[in-house]
Amino acid sequence: MIRCQLQKENSYGKWRKTERLFSILKSLIFPVPTLLLLVAMLGAWACRFIAPSVFMPVAYLGLGFPLILIVYIIWIIVLLIFGAWKQLLLLLPTVVCIPIMLDTFPVNITSKPVADAKSNTFKLLTYNVGAFQYSENATSKIAKLIEKEDFDIVCLQEYIEFRAKGDENFKKILAVYPYSTVGDMTVDSHNRVVTLSKHKIIKSGVASKGKGNNRAIYSDIIIGNDTIRVINAHLASNHISYADKQEIDSISHGLKVEKVKDKIHSLDKKVTNNYVIREQMANDIDSVIALTKRRVLVCGDFNDVPVSYVYHKIKGERLSVANEEMGWGYNYTFREAPFYFCIDHVLYQKDGFDCLDYERLRVPYSDHYPSFVQFSVKQ
Repeated sequence: MIRCQLQKENSYGKWRKTERLFSILKSLIFPVPTLLLLVAMLGAWACRFIAPSVFMPVAYLGLGFPLILIVYIIWIIVLLIFGAWKQLLLLLPTVVCIPIMLDTFPVNITSKPVADAKSNTFKLLTYNVGAFQYSENATSKIAKLIEKEDFDIVCLQEYIEFRAKGDENFKKILAVYPYSTVGDMTVDSHNRVVTLSKHKIIKSGVASKGKGNNRAIYSDIIIGNDTIRVINAHLASNHISYADKQEIDSISHGLKVEKVKDKIHSLDKKVTNNYVIREQMANDIDSVIALTKRRVLVCGDFNDVPVSYVYHKIKGERLSVANEEMGWGYNYTFREAPFYFCIDHVLYQKDGFDCLDYERLRVPYSDHYPSFVQFSVKQ
């Protein structure tokens, strides 16, 4: 009888100690990561409003938002398990982040029926082809993809003209698309932005000149009885080279502190410069959209994520996003580990088009996935 009573007292004592431990965790340890996540979430939310040239750190938070969001969800589960209600209340301001959560991880339960082919319906492909050298026979494979899907308009980035014209399969594609707009040929590079069309292009030009081979071009294309403007953009890349990726990987395996600092500083300078170039290109494209009286859509490799300043500067109030309207989940388009980012986008004028279908085509011919969208021009 006495032994049973002692066992009960001991068990109660252990429980009280556990309670005290939880109490210490909740009061001393939990607030720090909670506050850090609060700052990170709100910083990512704010990056759409703050230009990288004004305050660069928020741009990095926007870039890392998918990872931040995953950590945020895991941390909420931990707080619920430990009953840390005060810490959960600290995260209440993050409700403003719901729109950027849905931008990054869209959820569409219903889909619109795909219309039968009509004079005002067209299929568009946007694809960064990686200079046709990411995989063996990439030029022929991409040509066969275009031929199979029978797109009306094909917007390509990192297009190497001599490789396309030197491939028999791609030469057949070029014959099928009699109209084209090719990015500014004054650039001393074979790397181009090109728009191919089965429909007549009546006007074309440059929407923005970036640095090197980065360009945004526009094409005014007749679809049925309407003329639409297609802006095909390849915004400034961060130019993270293969050597850079190897050094990033080696940092995690231990390098001298001085070398790590030098490498981080070098990468930061490179990335910051290109963020500013993208910002200027986005401003240029926004100006072209504002002056365009035709129905307009913008597609291509933005080299920036859905929560970024650049993305929202181009999107503005006038455009919708095909992926957000028709996609599901995290549709990353850059596919080279560990940088799984959604940086290729298709934006369209809300009152000018109906988006009928969207698909990210999972083909391994480039370091990007292509995006296919079907539209109808509103009457």
